[in-house]
Amino acid sequence: MDSHKYYAKLLRGMTTAFFILIIVPTLITTLVTTYNFKQNAISRIEISEIRVIEHRKDVIDLFLRQHEDLLATLVRLYPSDYLSQQQNLDSLFTAVNQSGDIVDLHMIDSSGEQLAYVGPYRDKIAGKNYGDASWFKEVLISGKHISDVFTGYRNVPHFVVAVTNPLKTYVLRATINSEMFNSLLLSAQIGPNGDAFIVNSNAEFQTPSLQGVASLSDQERVIFEHGAGIATHRIDSYIYATKWIKDGQWLLVIKSKIDDSLGSYYANRNHNIMLIVISSIIVLFSAVLISRYLVRKVQQYDRERAQLEQQMVQVEKMVTIGRLAAGIAHEINNPLQMITSQAGWIEELLPEEDSAQVKNLEEYKDSIRKIKFHVQRAGKVTHRLLGFSRKMHAEKESVKINDVIEETISFIENEARNNKIVINRKFEANLPVTMTDGPQLQQVFLNLLNNALDAIELDGVIDVTTWSTPTKIYMKFADSGPGIKPEVMKEIFDPFFTTKEPGKGTGLGMSICYDIMQKIGGEIAVGNKDEGGAVVTLVLPIIKLGNAGKSQA
Repeated sequence: MDSHKYYAKLLRGMTTAFFILIIVPTLITTLVTTYNFKQNAISRIEISEIRVIEHRKDVIDLFLRQHEDLLATLVRLYPSDYLSQQQNLDSLFTAVNQSGDIVDLHMIDSSGEQLAYVGPYRDKIAGKNYGDASWFKEVLISGKHISDVFTGYRNVPHFVVAVTNPLKTYVLRATINSEMFNSLLLSAQIGPNGDAFIVNSNAEFQTPSLQGVASLSDQERVIFEHGAGIATHRIDSYIYATKWIKDGQWLLVIKSKIDDSLGSYYANRNHNIMLIVISSIIVLFSAVLISRYLVRKVQQYDRERAQLEQQMVQVEKMVTIGRLAAGIAHEINNPLQMITSQAGWIEELLPEEDSAQVKNLEEYKDSIRKIKFHVQRAGKVTHRLLGFSRKMHAEKESVKINDVIEETISFIENEARNNKIVINRKFEANLPVTMTDGPQLQQVFLNLLNNALDAIELDGVIDVTTWSTPTKIYMKFADSGPGIKPEVMKEIFDPFFTTKEPGKGTGLGMSICYDIMQKIGGEIAVGNKDEGGAVVTLVLPIIKLGNAGKSQA
């Protein structure tokens, strides 16, 4: 692609980006605002329904309580002998039924026999016994009863209110005209497509639906799933407000169609659409002008960048060489310290020897072997670090983790003893053998132990723990030092990051540990103990000799 096509494509991309970056947030803001406006309108519907349902509940409760209190008052004022006389019951009925909502009045003894009756159905219920009726038994137990709406032998919807005297020797029952009861819901302000009705716990309508609905749909059954208080539900395009009344036996339902109250929302939505269209045209024109200006600037910057690229390549090479040199210096330090330590050990033994009889010859030999081993190890470390950028593969061998840790501890045990630092070994006795790179793993152990010594400085404890699962080996190094600060935890594996004083560390120790664990297929994690001090956990997979051979193949 030539430069002309490149910058033309860049111009199109920048114009598109500017247009999207400006229009999309505007569109999202408009959509969110419109959505919130709609939700607020719906919330107002819910609030209105809650107010209506609370008011209707109070009216219904008052209506039921008035009739219950009326009968309770008659029971308190008049003895059974007075109420059982037909002419007396007739007079009371005429006096208390001025509104005409009481259909009839019964006087019934405790056995269920009707003693007196006033109302239009005298012939049909003459001699009737209510002893086995469930409502009659409930009155004798609880002292009062309000039934569901039913037709019965009258074939007219009605419900019954009944009370008993304190001694429960008789029951006074009134039949209430349901038309008077139904009218309590007719004045509910619920919109042209709204509805208001009462159902019992079996979803049977106690008042007729204003919209002529005969039964609840399966979706509407969800309105029964709530306890005390007012609940709201959204089902399709309707909002339902519900409240249990009559001691949880009836459910008062107010139903409103959402669209009936969204006229202002639709007007606002159409206004916003027009604004978005106009804004899009303006933004597109502005985006083209700004993009052309920026593309010209990019062309100028590209020319200047080409002149600097060669200089930057040389700078990057120098930085890389510096980092490798620092890493080499850091890793050579530990083997050289071991050489010094072993040479010093030989030097301490020499004065004790008799020139005629060399008693400690084997110890001399052993020290010499260690010196040779660690000099060779220093060469391997140097070679590995120099080949770090070339991604050298780890050399795997059968390794006993406990033995490698024990040998590593022996390198720093004298220093630890001199600083009054106790190293506790908590090794699993039968730790599995695994195929891994022993020298590199030992380098990790040595770095972690040295870090622990530096953190404690004087008087402390280092706990080294190993354990295993069927597939993994775990190694934990915990010290009693000050622990790792949260801000340090984020950068602890970064090269050249160190919290040590200048001259005491290069900041490569944990970075190299991380790199080694990655190369040998392990994991490393750092944290703090609850009681203080740092914890470093290493995890290695258990690899058998046969499996290692297959993976290499």
